[in-house]
This record gives sequence, C-alpha cells and structure tokens, in this order.
Amino acid sequence: MTSPALEVRCDPTPDVTADPAPLDFAALDAAYVSPTYLRTPLREFLLTTDRGLYWLRAPAGIGKTLFVRGIIARRPGRSPGVLEGIDSTISSDIRAIGIHVQGALTPRALVAALKDAVTAEFGVALAEGSGAEPTQADVLALLGAAREHVTTTGAKRLLVAIDGLEGIGDRDAIAILPAAVALPPGVVLLLTSRPAADWPQGLFEATTTQVGGGVARDIGYDDTVYTDMLRGYFKNQIRPLMRSRAIAHLTHLLETKAAFERGGRDNRLTNDPVLRDALKDDWKKLTNKYPRYSGIQLPVVPLVEMLDQFDQLWVDLIDRADRRFDGASAILRALAGGSLQVEEVAGLPQGPDLRARLGTL
Repeated sequence: MTSPALEVRCDPTPDVTADPAPLDFAALDAAYVSPTYLRTPLREFLLTTDRGLYWLRAPAGIGKTLFVRGIIARRPGRSPGVLEGIDSTISSDIRAIGIHVQGALTPRALVAALKDAVTAEFGVALAEGSGAEPTQADVLALLGAAREHVTTTGAKRLLVAIDGLEGIGDRDAIAILPAAVALPPGVVLLLTSRPAADWPQGLFEATTTQVGGGVARDIGYDDTVYTDMLRGYFKNQIRPLMRSRAIAHLTHLLETKAAFERGGRDNRLTNDPVLRDALKDDWKKLTNKYPRYSGIQLPVVPLVEMLDQFDQLWVDLIDRADRRFDGASAILRALAGGSLQVEEVAGLPQGPDLRARLGTL
C-alpha cells in the first residue's frame, strides 16, 4: 500500500529555476499515463537491488512528478478508502512514501517532511529527536525505523521518493541526505531533479558528492524514448476527437448523397489499428442508418484531409508546449473539453503565457 506524497512548502526563497506557478496535482492525476519509459528502467534496477539509490534527472515538465505520483499516490477512480499498491510491474514487495519539494527546506523541515510521510503511510509517529540540528545519522535512523514498519505488513522493501531535489536549495539540508552505500537494508531512495544546469550554483555538485554511487538516469526533451511516449500519449488522447470529426464528415457525405471516392488505404490508419477499427465500427453503424451504402467498406480517401490536419496538430502541439508533457497534456485536455479548437493550437503562446492562456478557457 502507498500514501499520497506530501507537498512540502517551507522557508520560501527566490528560486530562478522554479516554474512561475505551483504544481497542480489534481491536473497531474487527471492526466496520468503510466510512463513506461521511466518505469521500466526503475523496475530493472529494483529487480537486482535490495538497497540503493536511483536518481532520475530530467528538465521541467517531462513527467518526473507524474511518475512519482504514479508510484506513491492514490490514482483517480479508486475508492478513497483503498490505498494503491506500487505498480506490480515495478515490484510487488515494496511500500512507498515520498515528498514533493515545493520550496527550500532546512534540515529540520526535510526530516519533518519525511516523518510526516512515514506517519501518513503507516499510521505511526516516529520518535522525536533530541532537539539538536538533524544529522545524516538521524535520517538513516528514520529510514531504518520506517523500513521496520514495512516488514510488519508483509512487504520487504521501502521506496523513499524525494521529488524535485533541486528545490531543497539548502546546503545544510543536502548534507544530511544519506549516501547510497549507507542506506539501511531494504531501503531504496528514489531522487528526481532537473539537470545540473537548472540547479543553484554549486548545489548539484555538492549533492552528487553527498549521495555518491547509485544509478543516475538522464532524460532530455529530444530523447527518442521520451518523444515516443509523448507521441503515444497524444494518439491515445486525440482519438476520440478524430473519431467525432470523421463521423461528422462521413455523416454529411451520406446525408447529402455527395459523391466520394470509395475504399482506399492510408498507412496512418494501418499503423493505428485502434483508430482504424473504431472508424470501421462507426462506419458500419452509419451504413445501417443509411442502407443504400450498406456493404461498402470504410472510405479512407475522404478522411485524408482530416488525417493531415491531425498530423499538423501534433507538430503544432509539441511546438507550443515546448516539448513538455505538462503543456501538451493541458492542451489536450482543452481540446477534449471543447474549450479549444484544433485550428487554434498553432496560435497559442509558449511558456508561462501558454498556461495563462489555457487558464482563461
């Protein structure tokens, strides 16, 4: 079982790397898609690791927080009283806790956030410290105590996620993070952060030295595996809209008895059997309504212009979203909700202005 990750805000300080708006966790959950390109490498790591550190480094908006929430948060549609176990394709013997860093953290605040995450997951309050400034030894003791609670539930390992590591922004807090080799048995630390260039000066190097070892994975906007994921998400989300436009166009042809070229073939439909088969089913229902067309196969040629339009939509969408998943998913939500039209996407602004524009729809 898992508990929702805690959103941690304290000691706010100016941060030139931060996004201008706080994370919208409800929107993230609504847009959730299982990120295979992130999940599979972590799964492979967990299959051979009893304890260790896994550090995912990627630029803003690529899906790091979404990935972490998919591991440790309740998913939409579940009964509020049911806590979701970690994805079985990752590992079934793990319970997970985590925090989303949303502002600079002192050592005390970091330890307090981790304790709150343990309490939220296991329903127990860990013993208070001596009152002195927390040390790395205190963090290791906390993780060890949390792992003991894991074993009482039938699980074997504890996954501890700290999402948005660069946001901690405090060298003293970084200094109490555990090194990979010092982690208690059965504890896996999952860190996510932006790349080194997006950290406050010198802090990335200090963190790398502090945690030492483990496995680091770097993902960029132009990586094929990320682009493929984004393209797949686009296709899955846009199919209903494509179907509705296709049905409207074909219905108009049949109602007006317009001439149209029958049959045809298009590789875009061949390569997307989900859409192809759905359109075939829609066409069959239409011909049942208009019997004079019964027995005619789905006419592909009249749909070519629509397919071209949605090809262009993909190009416009990733351009307007700056290849960010969060921007792309926000545009797709607006399209699905009808507050944005396909023809309007190319004219959307980029960056913070995109969020502002979509917020007015």
